[in-house]
Amino acid sequence: MGLVLALNVKHLFLQLSLFALSIIFFSCSVEDDDTQKSGSNTSNVTIKQPNSEISVIKTFNYPKVYIEEFDQSQEFFKEQHETSFSYVTKKNWFSYTAQKDGILTKILLFGKPNFKPSDHYGDSMHGFIREGNPSTGPKYGEWDLTRDDIINQIANQGLSERDAGWITIRMRGEIPQVAGKTYFFVCNKITGNKPWFGAFAFGEGNPYKSGRFWLHKEHDLVFRTYVGKTPEQTTIEEQEKTSVDETGLKIDSSSIPSSPLPSLPLSQSPNSLNIESSSNDTKKLPAPNSNIKTQGNIIEIEQNSSSSENLNLLIPNTSEKEDINSSKKKSLFNRLFNKK
Repeated sequence: MGLVLALNVKHLFLQLSLFALSIIFFSCSVEDDDTQKSGSNTSNVTIKQPNSEISVIKTFNYPKVYIEEFDQSQEFFKEQHETSFSYVTKKNWFSYTAQKDGILTKILLFGKPNFKPSDHYGDSMHGFIREGNPSTGPKYGEWDLTRDDIINQIANQGLSERDAGWITIRMRGEIPQVAGKTYFFVCNKITGNKPWFGAFAFGEGNPYKSGRFWLHKEHDLVFRTYVGKTPEQTTIEEQEKTSVDETGLKIDSSSIPSSPLPSLPLSQSPNSLNIESSSNDTKKLPAPNSNIKTQGNIIEIEQNSSSSENLNLLIPNTSEKEDINSSKKKSLFNRLFNKK
């Protein structure tokens, strides 16, 4: 009897042990399954960590220069002819070749605001400067020009909104200018997704051989470029020019004196040739760095730069002697019906 009871107790103990082991095994399998599920969920979660490769948007400021100097220009224009900039590649640039080292401070164009409202013209354009190639060259700085800017600048010159005048575009960022290198003024954005901006004057017949406008290889915008010198650049240039003055520069670097607007560009229309002073003392003159030679009734305008060409313009002979002789001659009517 005692032996049977002992065997029953032992059998019960084995059953309880097996039951406990099954519970432990089941709980472990559940934990493993939960762990796998949680692991699969976390693998799809993107953990945000600081990214050292995030590009920082550059903000360009106006360059700080010591002296501002005139560099390049093209000042012949075709009357009743205007052109515009697009933001589309191959329709968005003009080029020039620098003759002075320094930093590009501003570019002047000659034109007027485009009509508003319009389905074709935007209210502003934005761009930058490239070196060597308008699409792939190194990119420098930035610039902006709005229709309101043009209207205000034209008004400040005493002109109406439909009159053409000089338009100043100030550069932001330190845009290097190296003598002999070609640079491109490039537009890459026009507001309102419009295809065009501006109404700018240009010359025909390749008046500026060191650059061109995108529209035609012999078309050149009317423009002027200005370069500035940093204090360091100015000091180095002065030391190279002379070794006598050891006191350094004595120019106040706190501000750059504002230069007056250049004279009006010269019309390429023979009927509009006028190099005499107008009532407001504004002159229509040839481009800078040019010499005027008169031979009989031919004026030869010869530019000194290597990027120029000679233009021979016919003008009537209006010497004082001929004016006096012509005034003494009687009219045909008086000679035919002379009363004595």
